[in-house]
Amino acid sequence: MNKRTKKTKKKILKKFFLMFFILFICSVGLVFGYGFYQFNKMSNGESKGIKFSYNEPVNILVLGVDAGDYKNKKSSHTRSDTIMLVNYDPNENKAFILSIPRDTRVKINGDYCKINSAHSIGGTELTIKTIENFLDVDIDYYVEIDYEGFRRAIDAIGGVDVVIPRDMHYKSYDLDINFKKGEKVHLNGELAEKFIRWRKNNDGTGYAMGDLGRISTQQEFLKLVLMKLKTPEGIIRVPRLLNTVIKWTKTNIPPKLMLYYAYKAIGIHSDSIKSETLKGEPKYISGISYYISDEDSNRDFLSYFKKDNEIKIIILNSTNVNGLAKKYKERLAKLGYKNIVTGNHSVAYENTEIQTSNVEIGSKIKEVLKIGEVNYLKDNENEIIIILGKDAIKRN
Repeated sequence: MNKRTKKTKKKILKKFFLMFFILFICSVGLVFGYGFYQFNKMSNGESKGIKFSYNEPVNILVLGVDAGDYKNKKSSHTRSDTIMLVNYDPNENKAFILSIPRDTRVKINGDYCKINSAHSIGGTELTIKTIENFLDVDIDYYVEIDYEGFRRAIDAIGGVDVVIPRDMHYKSYDLDINFKKGEKVHLNGELAEKFIRWRKNNDGTGYAMGDLGRISTQQEFLKLVLMKLKTPEGIIRVPRLLNTVIKWTKTNIPPKLMLYYAYKAIGIHSDSIKSETLKGEPKYISGISYYISDEDSNRDFLSYFKKDNEIKIIILNSTNVNGLAKKYKERLAKLGYKNIVTGNHSVAYENTEIQTSNVEIGSKIKEVLKIGEVNYLKDNENEIIIILGKDAIKRN
């Protein structure tokens, strides 16, 4: 084969891949365009008059509810078997997922209860209120899905391939689970439900940490779903998934915003998704098995769910340069920080210090100002103290 023939073949291949890429992009555009059209039809003006920002970080509560009373199918009393708080930042395309064990001990209407009973007592509204009070966070939106909706959502994306991590064999009146460790299984909606619901085998073997082990499996499965949506097959199926979500879930996310989040999430990298389970330990209290949260151990990860505009920022000037604190206040104000006060510090600092218990926001401020070190202070719950040192003069 001569050089001319090789060059001709390379040109043909380049043209082929270019045409394929163009066709693929056009297909994706058409698919999302059609999805947007369908969403507008289904919203029926629901989001009319509702103001929302496309780029602000949001906290979304995801609830997976059980099937309720099997003897009384008309009963509306369902518990929340799966509780996940998701912070999604569309600007940076990052997500933080906090799973809350269903046996977590909280106060509901003045009495101590398991957190999953909030839904059976007062539905989604009471569940949101309970979690906001318990974690001291604001929840912007919620998504509530039952097993039927979950099965349909997984079918809508064409299922997910999973390598089974352990033998799973369990049979009861409503479940028949039979997976073998190490086998690769394509999970459709029905099989996926069994996979995420399994906790133990009929012989008593199972996750060493019980429900905590199941939570870990659910988190990993959610990541696989997100990775599936990044594939060409997954992208094409996004509108179908969103239509399914609208029909089979309860949510207060405006359809247009949901479509935007779905479009953005396609580009999210797996390293940009961080998940944890609420830290704590199981404990029997008055004969009831609870999960007791450890406030100090959860503080750092919970800082990702705190809103910047809730934080008070105190800027103290430790140098002899007049107006330095004011200039840094103006710089932060331009970025949307509102609750800022300035003053002087009696002791001179060589390097700027950022004192806070909110590590995430403290790190953001350090990155923006390009000076200082973040110093963790346990008691600074809702404020950040910035003591400007001599390094602040150089960056001014």
